[in-house]
Amino acid sequence: MNWSALLSTFGLVFIAELGDKTQLAVMTQTCKFRRPWPVFFGGSLALTAVTALGAVGGRVLGEFIPAVVIRLVAAAAFVVMGVLIWREATKSQGEECVTDVECVDDAGRAKLNWQAFGTTFTLLFFAELGDKTQLAVLGLASKQAALPVFAGGALALTVVTALGVIGGQQLSRCIPEKLLLKISAAAFVVMGVLMGFGVL
Repeated sequence: MNWSALLSTFGLVFIAELGDKTQLAVMTQTCKFRRPWPVFFGGSLALTAVTALGAVGGRVLGEFIPAVVIRLVAAAAFVVMGVLIWREATKSQGEECVTDVECVDDAGRAKLNWQAFGTTFTLLFFAELGDKTQLAVLGLASKQAALPVFAGGALALTVVTALGVIGGQQLSRCIPEKLLLKISAAAFVVMGVLMGFGVL
């Protein structure tokens, strides 16, 4: 294992993604669903998959799907999610969630919230396709071995996802649910519009 390549990729990706749309999306998903583990797993899996594409076949993907198409699909997904969250907020009774415990099945085992997992995975997968982080991983992998570059990038994105989930949990404890949903909805729409215009 080339530790130098792994650590340099980790540092580059970690710094690039702190406060980025990806981390903000993770925070808003955590606030919306109040289920940190499905959001964390969905986000981490999506970002790891995109990093793998960047390390192995980013150039090939770019030949088949124009970057502008990927960007517009991701932007539309963010706007649609924002509208759906806003609708949910207007129907909400404004009650605060007082627990962070996952749903459990009849045997008392934690159940995965598949809606939180699936929407987080889809949003982050499309948001990161063609993003600066994937391009950075692609550039590094063209000069060094793909495996340490992939490992460093995936590890950095997983840590950033975890920080976003923790931030979302803290917000959930401080802000009433209805207001939090409206803030999340507005954040998604703004990020979608900015992505559509190529700002993010």
